[in-house]
Order: sequence, then C-alpha cells, then structure tokens
Amino acid sequence: MNARRTAAFAGQRDAMRARRDATRRRAIGWYALCACATLAALRGARAAQEGTMKTRDGANTAVVTRERYVLDGALDEGALRAHGVDTRTIRVTLNTEAHGKIGAKVRGDGTFAVRDAPAGRHVLDVHAVGLNFPPVAVRIVGADDGDGGKVGDVEAYLAEDRTVTVPTKPLRLTPASTLEYYEPASSVSLGSLLRNPMALMVIMSVFLAVVAPKILEGIDPEELKRMQAELAGAARGEAPRVDAAD
Repeated sequence: MNARRTAAFAGQRDAMRARRDATRRRAIGWYALCACATLAALRGARAAQEGTMKTRDGANTAVVTRERYVLDGALDEGALRAHGVDTRTIRVTLNTEAHGKIGAKVRGDGTFAVRDAPAGRHVLDVHAVGLNFPPVAVRIVGADDGDGGKVGDVEAYLAEDRTVTVPTKPLRLTPASTLEYYEPASSVSLGSLLRNPMALMVIMSVFLAVVAPKILEGIDPEELKRMQAELAGAARGEAPRVDAAD
C-alpha cells in the first residue's frame, strides 16, 4: 500500500516538474523573441537616423535623415564681432509650410545647423540685435522633388529679390544693414509751439506784461478813463453812452 502511494506521489511530482519546465521554456522563448524584435527595431531606427546621403561631388550641402535634412549655415563672423553681437541672443528660424517653425542655436563662431528640415521651399529668418539679416528663401531638393536637381542640394536666394543668390556650401548669411535703437529728437517749430496750450499761456502772459503797457502809454488819459468806464458799464449790463459830439 505504501509502495503504491509512493509511486503515485512520485508520478505526480514528475508530471508537475515536466509542466513547470515546459512553461519555463515557453516563457524563455517568448522573451527571446521579444528581445530580438526590439533589437531589430532599434537598429532600424538608428540606421534611419544616422543614414546620410551625400551629393556626387562629395559636398555635404545637406544630410538627409528619413526625408529630413540638416541645413548647415554660417553668419558673417566679422560683422558679429564688429557690432559686439552675442551669438547666444541670435535666433535662427526656418519657416516651413507643413512642419511649422524649426529653430537652431548659433555657435560662438556664427555657424548653425537646422536639423530635421523637410525637403521643399522654405524661408530662413535671422534675428540679431543691431543687425538686419534679410530673409532668405531656401529650397532643399528631396527624393521626390520634380523640379530637378540632385537629392540633398540646397538653393538659396533673397526672399525679397530672387535674382540675388546666396552661397550654400554652407549657407552664408551677411547682414544688409545695421539697426539703431533710439528715438530721434523732435525738432522745435513755430507750429508746434502754437499748438501747445502751455506755450500759448506763456506768450499771452508776456504780451500782457510787456506789450500791453507800451500800447496804453500812447492813449490820452481822458480817453482811457472813458474806455474804462464803458468796460465797467458793460460788465454791469448797462448800454454804452453815446456823446452828442459823436
């Protein structure tokens, strides 16, 4: 009896152990499959991000990353130094139609890189304190571009005057003028004085204090008294008196 129980217990124990080992092998297999799939996805994403495309002449005019490009540029370093412009305050923005605005930081030597720039036609703006950089129209040739050109090429010209081209290896930008941040002093004119109430009060005060006494000196005293009497009567509402001699 005891032998049978022992044998039955041993059989159950072996069956449980077999099921447990089978479950462990299946779990290990699933884990291995998921790890392989994850590694493959990561490698594909890295290859897509790090994959570059150069033009036939070997110049890195633009580097493509999954239909996106890295647009390299450089600001006029001499102009930046001459006007004491801090490159950390400069804003470089690529205005695209489908992807909005893409910004780039300017390095200490004036160079910058606009990353993830899509193919197509865009406008590049540079905002620097004290310098006026004109907007630049940029065209990046993509793989599906039907306008011609080699993939990765960059064409640039002034947005306000398309006849003026801009060097693109790298994109070199020069300020068109300087900016002065001050309010010009207003010029003093007779018209501005006459439109000023305070100036009119000062002029009338000077007239009454200086000119009016000079005028009254040439009037006959009797005539002056008569005029004063008429003014007083007019103030009281009386009609002016008319002399018979008049």
